[in-house]
Amino acid sequence: MEERKAKIIFTKAGGNASKNAYNCKISLPKKWIDAMKVTPDRRAVKVTFDGVEISITRDGDQDE
Repeated sequence: MEERKAKIIFTKAGGNASKNAYNCKISLPKKWIDAMKVTPDRRAVKVTFDGVEISITRDGDQDE
């Protein structure tokens, strides 16, 4: 298992969001995305949160 430290990217939400609303993102290494076989054409993933950890898995049934 490979591990890296990262920082969450916070950006102000636009549109009709409240003035204190933020979007949160994280950048993932392309090498990891390639290993998951996620592509621009098959980019559906399943994200789960158990209250402590976030998990990302490829969702083959939900490809766009």
